[in-house]
Amino acid sequence: MRLFNKLIRILGIILYLISYHINVINCQQYVPMKRSFHTATLVGNKIYFLGGFTDFANYTNDFFTLDVSKSFNQSEGIPYEDLNYLSTGVPEHNRATTSVGGESKDTIFLFDGHMGNYTDYASEVVQSFSTSEKIWQTVTTNVGKEPMRRTSSNAATDSNGKAYLFGGAKELRPIQYYNVMNTFDTINKIWFSINFDGIASAPTPRDGYTATFIPETSSIIYIGGFGKSSDPFTTAGLINIGNLDIYDTINNNWRQQSTSDPPSSRVFHTAVLTKDRRIILFGGADYTTKHPADSYYEVLNVNTYEWYHSNKDTYLGAPYKGHTATLVDDYMFISFGFAYTKHGTARSDEILIYKIGENADFDLVESFERPIIDNHSHSSDTKITTIQIIAISFGTIGFVAFMVALFIVFRKYPKKKSDILFIE
Repeated sequence: MRLFNKLIRILGIILYLISYHINVINCQQYVPMKRSFHTATLVGNKIYFLGGFTDFANYTNDFFTLDVSKSFNQSEGIPYEDLNYLSTGVPEHNRATTSVGGESKDTIFLFDGHMGNYTDYASEVVQSFSTSEKIWQTVTTNVGKEPMRRTSSNAATDSNGKAYLFGGAKELRPIQYYNVMNTFDTINKIWFSINFDGIASAPTPRDGYTATFIPETSSIIYIGGFGKSSDPFTTAGLINIGNLDIYDTINNNWRQQSTSDPPSSRVFHTAVLTKDRRIILFGGADYTTKHPADSYYEVLNVNTYEWYHSNKDTYLGAPYKGHTATLVDDYMFISFGFAYTKHGTARSDEILIYKIGENADFDLVESFERPIIDNHSHSSDTKITTIQIIAISFGTIGFVAFMVALFIVFRKYPKKKSDILFIE
C-alpha cells in the first residue's frame, strides 16, 4: 500500500509539472521590435504584420499576427503570435504593399518594396501567403509580365480579387515617379498595365499616397502623396489633397473630384474606410517628410466629399509616418511607425486603438471590445488546445499505469522475469 501511495504522489507531481509547462508555453508573450514602413493585412480575425525597418535592420521579413477574434486589454498583454518560422524564405524588405485575394480571399499577396539587392523585376520576389495552409510561396504568372518593382505604392483590391497598383517610385537619383496603373488578377494570376503618360486626365505620378476602393461605385480614391509631373522644369512636392484623383475600375479612366474644407496636404499617411463611407486619414508628413502634418485625424465623407476635422488632440506618441492603420468593427488599430516627440523622431513599438465615433469624433482606448462569438472555430488556433492537454494527460497516466503494473509484476514474480514478453 505504501508503494501504491508513493506512485500516486509521483503521478500527481508529473501531472502538475505537465500542467505548469503547458501554462508557461501559453503565457509566453511575443514582443515585436520597434518598426516602420511595414505592412499590416487583415484576414479573417487576424492582422498579419510583415517586414519593415527596425532600429537594427533596414530590411526585415519579420512576420507575426495580432488576434482580434476576441476582446483584450493592452495592460494585460497584446495577443501577438510569432510566425517568423514561416517567413524565412520571404525576401527582407521595407515600403512594400499587400493585397488580399485568391479564390477563397484568404491569401496575402506581397508586392513592390525596397528589397536591397533585388533591384530589377518583381518576378524574383512576388510572394503570397495562404492563411489557411500557412505557407509562403512564389507567385507564378499565367498571363502578362510582372512590372518593375517600386516603393511606397499602395495596393487597392476590388471585389473580384484584382489588385490595383498605381505609381510608386524607383530609388534613383533623382527619384523617378511613375504614371502607370498595374493590375494583378489574384485568382487567374494575370498582370496588365496601362501607361497614362501624355493623357490629360491622368494624375500626377506619386508615392506615399493612400488608395481606397469604394465597392458601391467600383472606384478607387487616391489621397495625397508626394510626386512630380514628367515636366523636367517642375520640382517634386506634395499632391493637392483638396482635389482628389478617382480611378474608375470598370472603364479604366480617371476623373478629378473637388472637396470642401480640405486639410493640409500630406504624405505617408494612412486611410481606412468605414461602413458608412467615411475615409479616415491618420498622420502624414509635411513637405520635408521629416515633420508631421499640422493635424493627425481627418475624415472625408465619400457621399458629399466634405472633410470633417477633429477638435481632439491625439496621443503625444502617435506615429505620423511609416505606420499602418487597420479597421476592425468600430476600432482603428494604428501600429508602430515613426512618432514625433520632444526628443525628435523615433520608431514606435506601440499599437494605438481608437474607437471611431461619428463625423471626426474618436477616443483613444486601452481595450478592444469584440462581441462574443463562437469560440469553437478558434480553439484550433491556440498553441496547445484542450484536446492536446487531455491527450497529454491521459497519455502520461497510461504510461505511469503501465510502469506501475510492470513494477508490481516484477515485485510479485521476481523469479519469473524471463517469462515476461518484451516486444522490440
